[in-house]
Amino acid sequence: MPILKGLNAALAWLGRQGTRALAASIFLGLAVPPLAAYVKPHIGETVFVLLLFSYLRTDPTAFGRYLKAPGLTIVAALWVMVAVPLLFGAAYALSGIREAWPALYTIMILQMAITPITSSAAFAALMGLDVAFSLVTLIVSNALSPITTVAFSYLFLGTSLFSPIELGIKLFFFFAASGAIAYAIRRVAGQEWIERQNEPIDGLNVIAVFIFAIAAMDGVPRHVMADPLFAVELLVLIFVLTCALIGLSVLVFLRAGLDRGLVIGLLAAFRNIGVVMAAVGTSLPDLAWFYFAMVQFPIFLLPAVLRPLARRLAANR
Repeated sequence: MPILKGLNAALAWLGRQGTRALAASIFLGLAVPPLAAYVKPHIGETVFVLLLFSYLRTDPTAFGRYLKAPGLTIVAALWVMVAVPLLFGAAYALSGIREAWPALYTIMILQMAITPITSSAAFAALMGLDVAFSLVTLIVSNALSPITTVAFSYLFLGTSLFSPIELGIKLFFFFAASGAIAYAIRRVAGQEWIERQNEPIDGLNVIAVFIFAIAAMDGVPRHVMADPLFAVELLVLIFVLTCALIGLSVLVFLRAGLDRGLVIGLLAAFRNIGVVMAAVGTSLPDLAWFYFAMVQFPIFLLPAVLRPLARRLAANR
């Protein structure tokens, strides 16, 4: 049908824009603040869809290869879920942030303790990185999360704002249910058809991320107008920390290859702070919500900056 062909072509075009569309989406999210209240209750469904697309964009052969030889993925997950929270949590504790801005300290600790964003593999696909490695490492990281997230919350905050059982069940549902649906689609449609739809799937990824951006940008203009200098300082701090996490991860895993190091860096830096806000956001002050919004800027913008490097590394893989 012409309408379906036109829609497929439009999605494919959007998918080819990749990280450029990703970067634009956060500014479009700022431009439509009235939609934020409507979109916010549907963040969970949006994350679920992104994870589903990640499964569809993953090469089953490569996925199976990493499962059969999981050494690197396990080490990477331990780096992301144990080493990074320990190092950066200690740095935050010693920096004086806790005394100066206790709300900021709390959300920064929770950010480091929580699992990477579930759309990490979708971002890897848009950047041309190894989607299978990103997804397998993400799954292992989520398996560790109910233990490590609670442990580091106790270590640096003196209490845990998460129930390990509830967190584990929620994460298991997201990964198992989306994986089962992706498997069913693959069985019915066939691998060849899915490979032909890579660009339209990337286009749907961009749309889902845009919906998430609308919800995340709620309240940003109000905070910026109230204290523009603090907003700029906070944004600079977030970018510096994000780049430090990516760069440090690349250096630590240099022997595994720059492309895999970059994947691990993105997993370490881009944390699923949305889970934090969904679980305990009502008990956190307004500053924590502002931090949640500002954290989205490097997540949406850095993939566009790093994509040329990622494509060069992918070509040499």
